[in-house]
Amino acid sequence: MLLNYLKIAWRNLIRNKTYSILTLLGLASGMTCAILLGLYVKDELSFDQYHANAERIVRINLHINWSDNEYKLGIASAPMGPALQQDYPEVRQVLRVKTGSETLLRVGDKALYAKDVIYADSTLFAFFDYDFVTGSPQSAFASPNSIVLTQQLALSLFGKTNGILGSIVKVKDDQPLTVAGVISDVPANHHLKFEAILPYSNQQISGINLGKWDSFNSMVYLLLNKASDREKLEGKMAAFYQKYIARAIGDDSGKEVTFTITFQPLADIHLRSTHLMGEENGGNMAYVYTFSAIGLFILLIAIVNYINLATARSAGRAREIGIRKAIGSLRFQLVNQFLAESTLLSFVALSVSLLLLYALLPLFNEVSAKTLTIDVTDTQTAMVLIAFTLLVGLISGLYPALILSRLKPIIVLKGAFTASGKGALLRKSLVVLQFTISMVMIVGTIVVYQQLQYMRHTQLGFNQEQVLTVPLKSPSVQQASRFLKNKLLQNPIIKGVSLTDGSVGGEMNNKTTFSFYAGGREQPVSTEYFSVDHDFLNVLQIKLKEGRNVSPDFASDSAGAVLINEAMLKRLSWKNRTAGLIEFDTRKIPIAGVIRDFHLRSLHNQIEPLVLILHPDRGDNLLIRIAPQNVPAALAYVRETYEAVNPSQPFEYAFLDQTFAEQYRSDERKGGLFLGFSGIAIFIACLGLFGLATFTAEQRTKEIGVRKVLGASVASIVTLLSKDFLKLVLIAIAIASPVAWWGMNQWLSDFAYKIAIEWWVFVLAGALAISIALLTVSFQSIKAALMNPVKSLRSE
Repeated sequence: MLLNYLKIAWRNLIRNKTYSILTLLGLASGMTCAILLGLYVKDELSFDQYHANAERIVRINLHINWSDNEYKLGIASAPMGPALQQDYPEVRQVLRVKTGSETLLRVGDKALYAKDVIYADSTLFAFFDYDFVTGSPQSAFASPNSIVLTQQLALSLFGKTNGILGSIVKVKDDQPLTVAGVISDVPANHHLKFEAILPYSNQQISGINLGKWDSFNSMVYLLLNKASDREKLEGKMAAFYQKYIARAIGDDSGKEVTFTITFQPLADIHLRSTHLMGEENGGNMAYVYTFSAIGLFILLIAIVNYINLATARSAGRAREIGIRKAIGSLRFQLVNQFLAESTLLSFVALSVSLLLLYALLPLFNEVSAKTLTIDVTDTQTAMVLIAFTLLVGLISGLYPALILSRLKPIIVLKGAFTASGKGALLRKSLVVLQFTISMVMIVGTIVVYQQLQYMRHTQLGFNQEQVLTVPLKSPSVQQASRFLKNKLLQNPIIKGVSLTDGSVGGEMNNKTTFSFYAGGREQPVSTEYFSVDHDFLNVLQIKLKEGRNVSPDFASDSAGAVLINEAMLKRLSWKNRTAGLIEFDTRKIPIAGVIRDFHLRSLHNQIEPLVLILHPDRGDNLLIRIAPQNVPAALAYVRETYEAVNPSQPFEYAFLDQTFAEQYRSDERKGGLFLGFSGIAIFIACLGLFGLATFTAEQRTKEIGVRKVLGASVASIVTLLSKDFLKLVLIAIAIASPVAWWGMNQWLSDFAYKIAIEWWVFVLAGALAISIALLTVSFQSIKAALMNPVKSLRSE
């Protein structure tokens, strides 16, 4: 019986080629999008799920409110972990991890920069499951002078992974560490990214003060005895703050600061950390929800197409159904027949979809920065695809099957059958649904594009153009920094050079607590800070609000000088910098100047209070402003000068504007995906509209012929056939506009600085939707209007 259903279904598909092609294209496109986005969502949700202790691992997060400043951090201070383990039995083990920037590694004459290095406690291997190629978790950090390499880095340094235990790797040019293990490359779905692991306890290399409570620079993880201990432990953190932290940050009374310690489950770190400073460009649960909805909506549009076209063809198949019923077919047999047709079409669509999938997956991976794969020979994958295809086929075919199987054979065979008003209402409702979704996606695409343009072109408070950042990643090159700076300035193509240990456009800088004094009252403020030289403001062209720049012309500056930004002045509630003093190196000194606010990072972040400290010889980054006329010559000169001073170390650089642009790469990728899938959704909706226009024109062929005989023009007939569809699109625009406004405002809430959604966005999106619908319908309308009326009226 099933074979007979499928045979008849195949014949029907072959016989009605236009209908079959339209529904096949719609279903295949919808299924392709749903599978692609399903792979993306599955990958995002899989982060850190594979670790054996995942359910019991949490990370300390801090939420600090201090006067009018708010800090949300995924980092804590080094002593917090051991103190928690000591005081609370719920904590079984503690792990501290500090992420590092690019680090110079040397083996013999071979030197390279490891892009991602972490400093970690030996408990790292008890928390997270890494595959050891050589060595073991137990012996990896037996010594504070050990290093663990990933497989790829070991191959780059040694050309092999075996037989290198005990080999020496020099870190930062002169610190010898012993290779204690090699692990497989870190899985893509692990929130920690690194190429090498260095010991956290080696303070000479890590630069971590293990006893400083107010230095928040490390991720601190806890392994709890039970997952349920998390909430119980959070309830005890107010007392923990009072005991250890309040005095350390200057909150002696415990009333001036709201300091909340929470514990974030490991599985939430990747997708639920965008609110934390320094983690804005990671995964985002909002995107998981968004892309899940887009995948479902696109699939829904494709299913709606099938239902629309199947019910529109009801008049064409009425006689077939009447004859079947007259010769004894039961209703459930007719239902099975129609479901067999929709399921067969769904499996044919799956075949086309898999071809599209393999063709599009490389492009999708490039745009989404993923390494997604699909293996249809895998039993589990094959079963999921088959179940998915059956579900699509059954959902698509169920309503048409129930409607068409209800037709009365007597009415049909008398020729009295006409398409019902309810059926027409359903088709119109489904068209409205399709274009509502399409309209929302058009608005979303416009808003995403506007926000990306706004981020690219917003003034950052300094001039980032033609500025090179050259990292000085080893002590020897840092010691030669003054000579290197003076040498560079000898060429007029170099317009300025500054040495700093600050990160502009990169990761968050160090935070500590400074004490300010005004009117005899101490005011402690926890803030970011970094060291600069006399040329920092000039090189970046940062403007002063008041006071002066630090300068070698002022003898007092040699003993220490400080600049603050406008946000800090506002935080202190001072009218100007002369209202008070800052404590620096146990001395209370005046603030030299107040600089205009500038963005250290992307527009996801608010501009926070900042302290700049004059240290002319301290830094690990050179900022070099070059003349715009001859960039290649300037680059060549900087390279030549650097290699003359440091012949054995790799030369690396980055343009500051590109560094900032990289921070928006994740948003741009998401925007590109949104644009691509919006286009597909509109394409599928147009397929359905084209099919409905085709069947409408067929059903009104004789009416059109009569109108032409009576003198109707082509334009009037096109208007007649198009206006009904245009009404549906206008209804869709009215429904979609408030939905799109709400949804895009939710998306924009992730940005500290953002556009306002203007009224013209909805007008433009509506005009695009109307234009697309008219172009789609007009083709068939014009074709029908140009038809010879003699042919259409020949049988009358």
